[in-house]
Amino acid sequence: MRRPPKILFRILAILLCLAFVGWLILSFIVSSLLNRDVLVGWLQEEYNMRVDLKELDVSLMGGRIDMVGLMMSPRDQHADAGSLVDSRPQASGSQTRIMVRKMSVKVGLFNLLRKKLVINDIIVDGMEVSFLIERDGSPSLEPLFDKPEIVRGQLNKKLETIVIDQDIFDPQGRKITHDDAAKVLKVDGFHIADIPLATSMDSLQIRNGALYIKIRKNKNRIRVSGIQATLSSLDIDPENLARHNSVHLKMNAQIDVMDRDRAVYYARMAVGTKGAIEPFDSQTGLLNPDLAISMTLEKESEIMSLPIIDRLTSALEKLRKAGLDVSDLEEVLVVDDDTSVIISLLDGVVRTRAPWYIGLNGHQLLIEQDSWHNTGSDDHLINADLTFLRKVSDSALGRANKFLEELVGEELALSVGEFLFSPVTRQERVYVPFVSSGDFNRPKVRPRVKLFDLKDALKGVTLGGKNGKPEAVLPER
Repeated sequence: MRRPPKILFRILAILLCLAFVGWLILSFIVSSLLNRDVLVGWLQEEYNMRVDLKELDVSLMGGRIDMVGLMMSPRDQHADAGSLVDSRPQASGSQTRIMVRKMSVKVGLFNLLRKKLVINDIIVDGMEVSFLIERDGSPSLEPLFDKPEIVRGQLNKKLETIVIDQDIFDPQGRKITHDDAAKVLKVDGFHIADIPLATSMDSLQIRNGALYIKIRKNKNRIRVSGIQATLSSLDIDPENLARHNSVHLKMNAQIDVMDRDRAVYYARMAVGTKGAIEPFDSQTGLLNPDLAISMTLEKESEIMSLPIIDRLTSALEKLRKAGLDVSDLEEVLVVDDDTSVIISLLDGVVRTRAPWYIGLNGHQLLIEQDSWHNTGSDDHLINADLTFLRKVSDSALGRANKFLEELVGEELALSVGEFLFSPVTRQERVYVPFVSSGDFNRPKVRPRVKLFDLKDALKGVTLGGKNGKPEAVLPER
């Protein structure tokens, strides 16, 4: 068999050399098109924030952009002026900021050459987000994602030329006019057209993330740490959100709720979520204002202070005077098993979209559907049932019956106890349906059943009945 002529090898070698040279030239072009100042400038022209970036590396191998030391904070005069990254002083400290240790972004290479950023894949390693929750429930991060008023020292022309091609509606179903469209976009944040996601995007991964949240009203702090999250299976078509508007979310994290000085812990909870979500409103194209997710509160999560339960025992004062005392609960409530609930967040209000059953030290707490808590004002309305552990129930009912026997005698104690305790007894366990409202830290808790006190029950008790024994004519409930 004859060998290929040497000229073929030479031609192949020349072609490979030309390809390599072309690769280097293309790499130089991309690198020159996208540097720190260009990327920071793009972001500051689109969003009302100051952006700082320590390092940027653009690689043609797979079309990847690596960013180190990315920080987004409230906009200042340096962002308005569009000054170069190295020429501006360090950003002033703020409770509102997003910091990313390292971010790797896989992008469409040819889109980069057209100066267009289309993101196919994101990996965020080490992220810290700090913000306040205002009294109206809105996070202080929201203004960062508005359109800026000033870009490179000039009024932002994009604010004057927003055009809406089709009718859109607000979350209450009211039609939004063209004159109001810019206001809605500014209030509600991201629009699907503003987000450079490709429909073929594989995933967005967050590793070692953390949120630091301060509640403006009560100064309590929430720390969400150890965040491991993945957004995958993206099916988003901006032209057809009615049919293509889903993302699979998987996340695990640790939540600590503390006082203003971070000295007293109110809760330490492990949570997770997994399932499909609808990230955008199919009519407006804005972020879904009523996003619902399935959240799991994991086994052995701890609740050190639950004001609702503390106030509930006080609401049972009538029964305590009759000997039924269930106030001696454990100081720390531990979740017995993983428990899931569907919740939604709208305008800072967290709402249960289905009943939520929680086992706490053997007690059973049922929070009913449509219970809600406003994270800004701390107002809440919760309808719930608490069924006490059988051991606690047996002890409390036993003490109460003994108290009644000593008071009215063994025969009357049975009927008096039935009259007083049956509204709060189910399957031989103490069971209290209740409603809690008002300030979450100082709730107003009321039983949802009518309770009678011992005085009511003893009104009909007479001595010297039949055969000289006490008898009772109990009032109707």
